Amino acid sequence: MQLHGVVPPIGTPLTENDRVDTAGLTRLAHYLVDAGVHGILANGTMGGFAFLKNEEQLRSIATTVEAVNGRVPVMGGLGETSTSRAVAMAKEIAAQGVDALSMLPPFYFYGTQDHLMAYFSEIAAAVDIPVYLYDNPVLTKNPIHPETIAKLRSRIPHLRGIKVSNQDCVNLQNILTLMKGDEEFSILTGSEFLIVVALQMGCHGCVGGLHNVCPRIAVELYEAYRGGDLEKARERQQELKDAWQIFQYGSIWGAFDEALRWLGICERATGAPYVTALREEERSAVVGILEKHVRPYLLSLA
Repeated sequence: MQLHGVVPPIGTPLTENDRVDTAGLTRLAHYLVDAGVHGILANGTMGGFAFLKNEEQLRSIATTVEAVNGRVPVMGGLGETSTSRAVAMAKEIAAQGVDALSMLPPFYFYGTQDHLMAYFSEIAAAVDIPVYLYDNPVLTKNPIHPETIAKLRSRIPHLRGIKVSNQDCVNLQNILTLMKGDEEFSILTGSEFLIVVALQMGCHGCVGGLHNVCPRIAVELYEAYRGGDLEKARERQQELKDAWQIFQYGSIWGAFDEALRWLGICERATGAPYVTALREEERSAVVGILEKHVRPYLLSLA
């Protein structure tokens, strides 16, 4: 399985006690698949894994797998702080029927590249499904260096790709150069602002939290680029940039919840203590952006 195209890190709608809102998550999964996305990452950063209990993380993944029903690949996201915790959770995630496992570096403590090599290798050895790296140095403090990626690929046959969540194009170019010619390895950008640039550099697709809200814009961008219409792709890139401005409000999570309510999907996808109420002027600004930049691409939620 080689991931490509638009792969949203699906949000996790929640009830008041921070349990998974299965009906809301099912609606969101249908909305994304109906918009034409090419895969889904469940329990990723935008899925709020960091504020969910383990059982709710697994419920989120299982609900997404059931809702998608094989229409596109589903990756289960793994974010942990130690090898022993990660290996145990990886086995649980794999048992939910996902097509692949996405692995963040361990977070909280700083790690060396040797630490990351050992960490990812032990997780990969514990599961028999494809695994993907997820490089997010801002939130984990532990960047995965390009040379480390290449070494891991040579040692782990079922390592099939990476999501790169930073805007350093030199780093991205180094990864692409090292992995050139490996037809089974996918490189996905995590920057909503640089999708066209990343595709031109050689990336296979994109993973962005905003795509929960306006998946059709991202899908049209990807399809236009693949079809040779660079002008249209750049227009959709600008639409994404304009739509992303909702995240200026409510510390990102407040705007995300408002957008999901506006879409009629759920009340919130944010866990405590990060639930953020918008002031009325902030809510009006978010809705104004959604009406202008998202509604023209909106598909039915039925």
